Amino acid sequence: MDSKKKSSTEAEGSKERGLVHVWQAGSHSVTPERLPGWGGKTVLHAALGVKHGVLLTEDGEVYSFGTLPWRSEPAEICPSSPILEEVLVGQYVVTVATGSFHSGAVTESGVVYMWGENSAGQCAVPNQQYVPEPNPVSISDSETSPLLAVRVLQLACGEEHTLALSLSREIWAWGTGCQLGLITTTFPVTKPQKVEHLAGRVVLQVACGAFHSLALVQCLPSQDLKPVPERCNQCSQLLITMTDKEDHVIISDSHCCPLGVTLSESQSENQAGTAISPSTETLDGKGEVFENTVVQNELPAATELNVGNVQTTSVETISFPQDVMGTPEISSARSIPLYPDAQAVNEYVQKLSDHSVRENSENGEKPVPSQWKPFAFAFPKL
Repeated sequence: MDSKKKSSTEAEGSKERGLVHVWQAGSHSVTPERLPGWGGKTVLHAALGVKHGVLLTEDGEVYSFGTLPWRSEPAEICPSSPILEEVLVGQYVVTVATGSFHSGAVTESGVVYMWGENSAGQCAVPNQQYVPEPNPVSISDSETSPLLAVRVLQLACGEEHTLALSLSREIWAWGTGCQLGLITTTFPVTKPQKVEHLAGRVVLQVACGAFHSLALVQCLPSQDLKPVPERCNQCSQLLITMTDKEDHVIISDSHCCPLGVTLSESQSENQAGTAISPSTETLDGKGEVFENTVVQNELPAATELNVGNVQTTSVETISFPQDVMGTPEISSARSIPLYPDAQAVNEYVQKLSDHSVRENSENGEKPVPSQWKPFAFAFPKL
């Protein structure tokens, strides 16, 4: 028994689904009443203009009601009951929209139909004040070859303009006014144009007021929205500075990181220092310690230098970097005077070698040949 009552209740509820109730300003009753003359068809979507409205039924049919001055028959200008838009029969409309004095519909195949007042080109028909019946609107993308018809998902209508949201999530506009969002000053626009300001963005929904428009746009992925740092990553100073000078403000973004410069210089010094390896060695077992520098130049080997009698109170380290052409150049780690060229260096080395051999011969010592190290020596301060 309870199941029978439940099924009867659901049947009654299904009959109530999609019923249309209206109430008007200035009427004596503020209670919504059933739309006069309307049959029992279920309504899925309704849209209202200033003095008219459009109904979309569940079987894809469209009905207009209210004041319809664009209709060709006098009896249809102020009908007592909603009028079926016969041009759309068999098209299966999926959504409808109304502006202040015009209407639009979109079929399941993405084709747009417009009708109503057209004084501002809002129905996409040139040189015609009224469009009495639904008229198909041709929307094609000129950027494709051959031209491809644009399929539409949604319509939005203002008083003098219309917006269409395509299947590729782009906005197409026609009519009159800056609310179109088009780069033009020539109105009316009767051929739908793409809104280039939102090209490349994903538009989710469009809406129109009487003389303004709105687009709901999908947010960009978080990884594409990289925040701009306020301070330098190295010296932590502000990247943009603002200076208040009397009656004007100076904003500057010319940040020069001193720490970044220091790091660069130190890196270059480290790279140059890879050819210099300071070390200490003991010569001839006499306990005399000399500061040596290993140089990459390969000069003719003679004998091991013995400069035990040379004063080494102040020793400078000399390096000989190789230039691009292979000619040794001489530079000082402590900015001492540079030698003229490699020949002068070789002569000086030879003098030191001869001096060492002569001293050994005078002292009766037999010169002992030794292995020549990779040009490791030190100079007394000149």
